[in-house]
Amino acid sequence: MNPYIIIAALLAVLGAGAGGFKLGADHELAAQAREDKHVTAAVEAANGIAAKAIAGIKVTNTTIRQELEREIRTNTIYAECKHSPGGLSRVNEALAKPQPAGGRKLPGSDATR
Repeated sequence: MNPYIIIAALLAVLGAGAGGFKLGADHELAAQAREDKHVTAAVEAANGIAAKAIAGIKVTNTTIRQELEREIRTNTIYAECKHSPGGLSRVNEALAKPQPAGGRKLPGSDATR
């Protein structure tokens, strides 16, 4: 067998492989470009819908302090309480205004000892 025929066949196979690789790479680049175009269109559509929704929000400030005070006065929670007197005393202490720890006395300094 002629060695030139073998070399020509090998070059043909290598050329076909390189050409197929190039076609595959081109196909992948085109597919990625299509995906990028679809993603860009989806993001633009979502931004438009979000902008319309945000523009439609109407902010209203309402003071409900008086409603809450009336609600607290009419619905006392501990009126039907089943706590023992000591337990009810602890609950009332917890609900009262917090007092400073130590009865407003500061601890002694280590430097004076």
